[in-house]
Amino acid sequence: MKKAFLIAVLLVAAAVLVSCGSDSDNQSAETQEAASGEGILVENAFYYTHVNGHEEETEMVAFVPFEYEQLETVKYQVVYIACTCRGPQVNYWSVAYVELSKEDGSVTFISWDDDSSGHYTAGMYGDSYVTWDGIPAHELLMQYTEDNLMGGTQEDINAIEPMHGEVDAYTGATVTPNNAVRMLQGLFEYHNERYM
Repeated sequence: MKKAFLIAVLLVAAAVLVSCGSDSDNQSAETQEAASGEGILVENAFYYTHVNGHEEETEMVAFVPFEYEQLETVKYQVVYIACTCRGPQVNYWSVAYVELSKEDGSVTFISWDDDSSGHYTAGMYGDSYVTWDGIPAHELLMQYTEDNLMGGTQEDINAIEPMHGEVDAYTGATVTPNNAVRMLQGLFEYHNERYM
């Protein structure tokens, strides 16, 4: 009886060891990459050129946590950093809610607050409402967006040169509208690869 019990225990132990080894062999490439310390593979992201108040440009990543294709448009939430001039403890990221046309890629709606129905909060303004020198940054971004981005074509928005000329003249050189334009320019590439 002891012999049979010992054999049964050894068989169970062998089965457990064999099954544990096969789990690691069946890991996906993404899991193995993440386990190697190189990060997680993210497919819903794109690069944009961020500019700071000293006109230094850095390639940054914007993330798309929400993407929904409709008949005529695609809805996006885009998480990106607009301003890096504050301390890191308050360097919040913004969430832009953007709808782009599937026909020509134009901006049919953009907001850092409500969606196009006005019923849901889909965005978040993550920047200062007033800059340290008193410029009403939030108000200027909303007005600039209404006058220059809402309904704008990709060609028109891609022609804007942030941190140079018209954006600075309009906004008093705050980087928030400049980086909104640059985020849109990156989103256009992301959108065009998928829907145009």
